[in-house]
Amino acid sequence: MNINNIINKVYPLIAKDYSCNSKVEVYKSIFTRLDVIPAMNEDNSCAEYDWNENKIYIYSENSNTEEDIIRALIHECVHSNQSKEILDEYYKCGLDYSTNPCEIEAEYEEENWKKYKQNTISIG
Repeated sequence: MNINNIINKVYPLIAKDYSCNSKVEVYKSIFTRLDVIPAMNEDNSCAEYDWNENKIYIYSENSNTEEDIIRALIHECVHSNQSKEILDEYYKCGLDYSTNPCEIEAEYEEENWKKYKQNTISIG
């Protein structure tokens, strides 16, 4: 599976549908991107959105399928249109990933992943 091929096929479509103009970069893991040695190897993030850089980071170590990659791109595109301040305030109020409305919205939109899967069928 070539992550960059999948991204090149589906990201322009996802970006258009979600009004997202973020740049996408692929790293093995968050630790590789940050060039740090992990204290614990427990990160299972597939992706991350950086509001300051307007970038989506895909982590190949945890993106094992086309579905993972497509879902991650959709999820982070949704975040690109959300307010970082509001997302953070929800966490400060004691909400966690599963109860934060910003995360719930992003996860809900991930269910559209099959719409983009059809565009990766020709990838070898």
